[in-house]
Amino acid sequence: MTETTASSLMQSISNNSQTNATQPTYTYKVNDYEIAVIGAGGIGSHLLSALVPALHRGELLESTEIITIRIYDSDKVSKENLAHQRFTPDDVGKHKVTAIVESMIPFTSDRLQLVACPWDVREDLDMKPADLTVVAVDSAIARRVVHSSDTIFLDLRCLGDGYVAFDSSVDPDFVSKMTPDQPARSCQHEDAISSGNIEFGFLLAASHGAQWVLQSLRWMVGQTLAMTPYPQSANLTFGTLGRLPEAEDKIEPKGCDEPKIHPPSLVDSCLSTGDYDCGVIREHIAGLTEAGRWQQIWEIGNRLLREVSVLIDAEGKYYVDIGTSGEVKMSPPIGAKVPFKLWLHTHPQDAYWSSTDRDTIASYTSLLERAVVLGHDHYKQTVFSDSPESSLEEDGPLSSWTSEPTVLYKDKPGHEGSRRRPRRRSSSRRRRGRASIGKEEEE
Repeated sequence: MTETTASSLMQSISNNSQTNATQPTYTYKVNDYEIAVIGAGGIGSHLLSALVPALHRGELLESTEIITIRIYDSDKVSKENLAHQRFTPDDVGKHKVTAIVESMIPFTSDRLQLVACPWDVREDLDMKPADLTVVAVDSAIARRVVHSSDTIFLDLRCLGDGYVAFDSSVDPDFVSKMTPDQPARSCQHEDAISSGNIEFGFLLAASHGAQWVLQSLRWMVGQTLAMTPYPQSANLTFGTLGRLPEAEDKIEPKGCDEPKIHPPSLVDSCLSTGDYDCGVIREHIAGLTEAGRWQQIWEIGNRLLREVSVLIDAEGKYYVDIGTSGEVKMSPPIGAKVPFKLWLHTHPQDAYWSSTDRDTIASYTSLLERAVVLGHDHYKQTVFSDSPESSLEEDGPLSSWTSEPTVLYKDKPGHEGSRRRPRRRSSSRRRRGRASIGKEEEE
C-alpha cells in the first residue's frame, strides 16, 4: 500500500479551495462539533454506517449548528475487504474514505457533513483539531498522536471475535504500556478471509464506537443523562472480559475473595456438606493460590468433582470460580482490572491445554500475563511473551504464548522437596525440622 499523507495532498487541496472560492465560508460557532475517525476499515466503515444515519435527524442534530465528521485513511478498497468491511464491489479501487462519504450522501446535509481525508495520520498536523477522536486503525503512531493531544478520544482495537476499547478516562500509564511498537495487523486472524472463517469482533468495536460518539455529543450539548460505554475488553464468545483501569479509579472491583487458609476441619465440613461455593472454600482456595500450594487446589477440585478457576487481576485481587465436572470458564467479574497476572485452573486428571483453554488464552492475548493448568501430580504453564523460543502455535495469537514442559509438583520452585539444604544437619535436628514443618502445615 502506498501511503498518502496530508502534506502530499496540500497542492490538490489548494486547487480545490480555489475552485470553491465563490462559495460562502462558515464561521465556527460554539455549538459546532468536529469529530475525527482515523481508519476506514473493518471498524471505521461499520462505525460510520451506524453513526451517520443515527445522527442525521432529531433533537441532537437540531441542538447543534454543524456536526462535521472527518475520516482519515489512505487505503483503497480491495476485493479482500468486501468480506468484512462496509463496501460493495463497485467500491473496489476507490479510496475507502471516498466510498464511505458517497454511501452516506442520503444522510448528510448542511448541518451534518462527512469529509473524506485520504491520507494517514502520522503527526498532529495531519488532522484538524477535533472535539472527539476515534482511533479505528492498527497504527501505534496514529494512536500516540491522538493520546498525546488534548482531544477526548476513543481507541478501538480488535482481533478475531474480541475487542478492546480505551478512552480518555483510562490510566495514561496503562494506555502507554498497551501501545507498544509493533507491526500493523488485520482485525481478522491469518487466513480467516481466504478460509471464510470471518469473526465479528469488529462489529462489537464499531457498535461501541458509534454509541460512544453519540453519547459524548449528547453530553456536550447538555443532556446530563448521557452515559458513554465503559472502557473495556470483551468478545462474542466469553462476553465482557474486564473493565480497563481508569485514571481516577472510579470503578472498584467487587466480589473478590480474600486469601485465607482456613483450618482443615472447617474446610472438610464445608466440602462434606456440598456447600462448595461458600466463602470459606473460596477464601481457602485463594489462600492456597497465594501460598503456592497448587496440588491442594487440585485435590479440592477432585473431591468436589468440579473444575476450579482462580484469577488474579492487576491489583492483586483474587477471584475464585467453581465450575462443572468438565469445564470452568475464565469469567472475570465487572470491575476486575487488566492486565490479569494469573489464570489458574484445574483439569480432572491430567494437565494439558484443551481447545477451550486455547481459545480463552487467545482471547486474552496482551490482557493476561500467565496461565496455569493443574493436574493430579503435575501442572503446565504458559507465559505471554513478545518473542517466545517455543510457542503454543506457530501463527495467530497463541504464537505469543510460551510452550513449556509439564512440571511435577515436587519439582515446583519453592516446593519443600525441590529445595536444596545448604548443609547437613544432625539426625535429631532433621527430625525436629520435619516435625516443625508438619505442625506448621496443620496450623
